Order: sequence, then structure tokens, then C-alpha cells
Amino acid sequence: MSNVRFKGIIPAMITPLTKDYKVNMQAVKQLLDYNYGEGADGFYICGTTGEGPVLTVADRMKTAEKVMEYNAGRGVIINHVAAAGVKDAFTLARHAREIGCDAVSSVVPNFYFKHSEDEIVEYYKALSDAAGIPVITYAQGLLGDTDVVSLMEKLMKIDNVIGVKFTLFNFYDMHRIKELCGGDINVINGPDEMLVCGLMMGADAGIGSTYNVMCREYRRLFDAFSAGDFETARKQQFKVNKIIEVIIRHGVIRTIKYMLSYVGIDAGDMSFPAATLSQDEKRTIRRELENLDYFNELKR
Repeated sequence: MSNVRFKGIIPAMITPLTKDYKVNMQAVKQLLDYNYGEGADGFYICGTTGEGPVLTVADRMKTAEKVMEYNAGRGVIINHVAAAGVKDAFTLARHAREIGCDAVSSVVPNFYFKHSEDEIVEYYKALSDAAGIPVITYAQGLLGDTDVVSLMEKLMKIDNVIGVKFTLFNFYDMHRIKELCGGDINVINGPDEMLVCGLMMGADAGIGSTYNVMCREYRRLFDAFSAGDFETARKQQFKVNKIIEVIIRHGVIRTIKYMLSYVGIDAGDMSFPAATLSQDEKRTIRRELENLDYFNELKR
């Protein structure tokens, strides 16, 4: 079987929270239903966007279980299992297999220490053994000055490792990675604002935070690119980037959670101690989005 299992548009699901910071399962269902209606091919859950690293292991397990229940086979589910303690990551990986997730993913361990390339390889070997299902590695800032191409060449020799979520901005390296294994490697673009660049350099799919609130626009971008209509894909990228600028300016996760209220999904606030948006900030966000015709797009 080919390693290229995941294609298309995959939102990095935010995790809706109640006022006492419990996972709002009703809103989780609404979020899946909404984005599948907008063209999602699946979801990447409990990653940084989903605040997974600050949720308890029990809450992450329960969230994954409910996602699998609500998903009902409509798309793929990739469960991000990284944790400050690697034993927790392995526990989450085994649980992901038990409940039927399509794959697990993980950033390198851990946030506080700089690990060597060999140590990173050993981590993914252990994670793969625990998971027993496809593993998507993660290339992002925690790698520091590690040679990401050399690392991926080693990681692709591990059983179950099928590819990488590439959230760096060196698309030359992305292309070099895509050439590994004769091209039989699942490369998934990470930077939302550079999806068209990633697709041009060989990415098979995109995983992104802002897909939660612009999934239809990314679907149009991906479909246009797949059809060879590169000019439309480029225009779609520029269009979503205007919205991304607003989201970044006001804080990515908290702004996305607020924007979901426009479609009737109460995603709550970020985990404590993250600051909540003030009423003035909400009014400013709404005004900036109105100026970009965001709300008319929601109705189309």
C-alpha cells in the first residue's frame, strides 16, 4: 500500500471548551458537521491548535473517542499525541489505535530540551511501536538547526512512518523530502498562508488552523490547483491570506474560536491562563472582517 494515505483539506481542529475548561462535546460535533459541510476531508485533532498539550490525558482520550463517534467514517482522523511526558504520548498512541483513528502524529519531544537527530529517531521508533498504525511526523520550529531532509530519510525507514506534516517555510526542503522513497511519502503542508506554495512543491494535502473558519475557501484552492487552474488557486490563497492577517493580529486560536460564533458554534475561550478577547477586540475583529467581505462569503 502506498504511503500517500491523506490528501485534500484537513482542518487542525480547535477544541471547544466550556467556561470551566472542560471539552464541549456538543460543540465538537457541531464543528465536525460544519466543516464536513464546507468540504473537509478529515480532521487533525489535539494538536497545538486543539490545545492538546495542555489538556489532560483523560480529556484528550475522551475528545478523540467523541470525534471518532461523530466522524462516523466521513473522513480521516489524525490524532496528535505528543505530550510533555513521552509515556503519556505512547498511552495516547495506543488509545488512538484502539478507537480506530487513521493515524497518529507528534511533534518531536519535548518542549524543554534539545534532542539530537538520533534521539528523535528513537522517539519515533518507540511511538510507532506503541501506535501500530500510520505515523505522521512533524517538521517545525522545535527541530532547530536539525537537517530535516536527513532526519526524514532516517524516519521513513521506521515501520508505520508514512510522512510528515511540514510546518516550515523552506519549500526547497519540502520538495527534497517529497523526493524520498521515490515520491512514496505523504507530505502535508502546514503553513496556511503558503498552501499553494506547498502544493506546487509536492504536498499531497494541507492541515491548518484557519481551515476551521475558511474550509470552503481552502477547498476551492485545493480543487483549482488539482485541476491545473493555478491562477484561481493563487487568487484563493491571496484571498484567505487577508483573513489570516486579521486572525494572526488578534491571536490565532482565540480569534478562530470567536469567529466560530458567527456560524453558531460556541467554542469558548482558550485554556487558562490565556487572555480572553475583550468586547472592544471582538468589535474590532468583526469590523476588520466586514471590510474584507468575510460575512458575505459565509452566506454563499
